[in-house]
Amino acid sequence: MTPMASLQSIAVVNGRPTIWGDGAIGLVRGSGKLEWIKEKLTGDGENMAASCEVKRKGEADPTKATFSVADAKKANLWGKQGPWQQYPKRMLAMRARAFALRDAFADVLRGLGIAEEVQDTPQERPQAPKPPAPPAPPTQKIENQETIDAGTGEVIDDSQIVRETGEDIGAVMADGEFDAAAFFEEMETSFAAENSVEGVEERWTEFDPMAQFEGDESNQGIALAIKKRRLREIERASNEQE
Repeated sequence: MTPMASLQSIAVVNGRPTIWGDGAIGLVRGSGKLEWIKEKLTGDGENMAASCEVKRKGEADPTKATFSVADAKKANLWGKQGPWQQYPKRMLAMRARAFALRDAFADVLRGLGIAEEVQDTPQERPQAPKPPAPPAPPTQKIENQETIDAGTGEVIDDSQIVRETGEDIGAVMADGEFDAAAFFEEMETSFAAENSVEGVEERWTEFDPMAQFEGDESNQGIALAIKKRRLREIERASNEQE
């Protein structure tokens, strides 16, 4: 086909390149392999049927295909909204034509579907597999401490701190490299020995939890809460003395 003829006759339907029924006949005639084609519609109402008979040069027998109202009903096409309601005879004829041309001239059509047929085929959309749900991590708890916002370190209430990290509190991290619970316990003990803001800040610099838990907002938040709690205790003690 020439580029202009392709633009006029080829359409992408349901993601598949197709050719309109009239274009299919033109393509087959242009191949020089078609000897003759006969199409007719017989019967009325529920008994109506379309037929298409084509004769290929060099072959003794013609190829014939039919498509009836009964066939359309089986395919859930009869009465379907759109062309099947507006031009039922035309749609029956296009189905018969599509079957006959594909059977006799597969080498000419080269896999091109007939648009009037393909547009009635439901498009199958592949569904991406659902990823498995991740296992719920165990929770870590430090009892008798204040609940904090892990991102800001702000205290939420006076119940407890809960961290979701995948290991129980007190457990050593992978390959025994680091014990977070022991780190926080040591930091709290060190803070408790200080009675001034300056002293707490010095201990904070020594422990450097922001670097120790770099990228771990949950543990950084816990460290901030421990520090802020001790600073509040010092402030309260100072106010009581005054």
